[in-house]
Amino acid sequence: MFLALPCRNTLDANRSAYPLAFSAVSPYARIMCSHPLLQSVFQNLSAIIKTGSLHFLLACSGGADSTALLLAFHQLKPHLSCRLTVISVNHNIRSAQESAADSAFVAELCSSLTPPLPCIIETIPEGEVAHCAQERKRGIEDAARALRYRIFEKTAAAVQADFIVTAHNQSDVYETVLMRLFQGGSTASLQTMSIRRGSYIRPLITVERSSIESFLRQQHSMWCEDSTNADDRYLRNRIRHHLVPALTGTFTNWHSGLDKTLQRIGLDRSFCDLALTSAQKAFIAAQKSSAGTAEWEGCKHGAVSLSAAFFDSLHPALRLRLLEQGCLQLGIEERVPLGILLRLAEEPAALETKSTNTHTSAAGSLRLERRGSKIFLFNTGAYLALYRQKSYLLTIEQAGTYTYPLGFLECYHTAQGFFIKDHDDRTAGLGPFRLPVTIRGRRGGDRIKMSSGGLKEVKKILNEWSVDSLARALLPIIIEDSSLRAFYGGVLGYKNWFVEEA
Repeated sequence: MFLALPCRNTLDANRSAYPLAFSAVSPYARIMCSHPLLQSVFQNLSAIIKTGSLHFLLACSGGADSTALLLAFHQLKPHLSCRLTVISVNHNIRSAQESAADSAFVAELCSSLTPPLPCIIETIPEGEVAHCAQERKRGIEDAARALRYRIFEKTAAAVQADFIVTAHNQSDVYETVLMRLFQGGSTASLQTMSIRRGSYIRPLITVERSSIESFLRQQHSMWCEDSTNADDRYLRNRIRHHLVPALTGTFTNWHSGLDKTLQRIGLDRSFCDLALTSAQKAFIAAQKSSAGTAEWEGCKHGAVSLSAAFFDSLHPALRLRLLEQGCLQLGIEERVPLGILLRLAEEPAALETKSTNTHTSAAGSLRLERRGSKIFLFNTGAYLALYRQKSYLLTIEQAGTYTYPLGFLECYHTAQGFFIKDHDDRTAGLGPFRLPVTIRGRRGGDRIKMSSGGLKEVKKILNEWSVDSLARALLPIIIEDSSLRAFYGGVLGYKNWFVEEA
């Protein structure tokens, strides 16, 4: 195979900027580049590699993009002072014959190189992609990507790779932006892809698909054509086959125009992010309260919460940013429709006509509750999974550790008697009690004794404390001798209620 190496000017410039990365460059490194793709890959990697002896895990499907990246990386590898391992994933969503042929192609290509490259073939069990898509309520493509990336990260850890290399190219970027644009994506989703994102690097991100195929032809290299790439049931394929040609035929320089629009969007987003940070700092300083009041704080039952006053003080555009941050903190991976976010961002206006400061909005994967001075944001799926456990019942007859929907309860003995505390509670918990006690979720009609000696409905107490709906369902009620002796609000960030013995 012809050895194409970086051109002299590129190497000289990068040698001075990154001396560690080029300490072992051979004399052949001054040969002119044989193709622009090699120079682009070399420059993009040089911007990241500031030390030698790095280990890269390169993802290769056998398609044109990843095959070109593998060949380019292999040629440049000696001059980057790095190690390279290849991984290929069989998703089992095409015919067994086609999938096996692609995996075999990658393995054979790796073994045919001089020196050969280690290659790992991973197979996702048949039907798992479809199951994942159903669970995530997204398409097959999204599910396949999620499973594939899990495998990449697991394998990278196993082989101790410093970076995972993927073959996203400039054409992919434009297709993704067009997809997000017409889906009403957030400004974050309309950003151009960077060369590096965490442990992932994309050396082809500045290279057009036409240049990739040109490089492969020059290398006399074959590649695999995924039959699903021609299937217009997939949105990306429809964009590639129909929308992009239509745009090219109508607006010759549409790429350049879109780049300028994305630059403007990026600047606007940067300004809003800075404005939100400034607003958070100003609110905290004015309130003289804990830093968490203006930032999402995690709750024991999986929600995140912040000050309703801070939320109300923001412009709707900044509320939108704040909700997006909350979604990330909740681990919501799927795109939350703009309509849902806008509805939640307009909460204060919706409340102007209400006589109570309690309100709930829920749609899709997101649930927002306003309870008194706080706003709670839930992942609806996680919320429902916990809510279904509200009828839990636990009998404690001796000291020990017990499981319940919110984690672990510890029963321990002191000279005063038995105390009960959640594993994460830094206080002494509640007590003393006489065993056995029963711990369960709240039920309708539950009443507890007040200091005056009268009884009061637990529901009314929780209303007065503005307790959120999930905490109401899961809050531990402690029964001793058939009487409601306490409820453990402290575990969920509220007050405890404990009836002292006469």
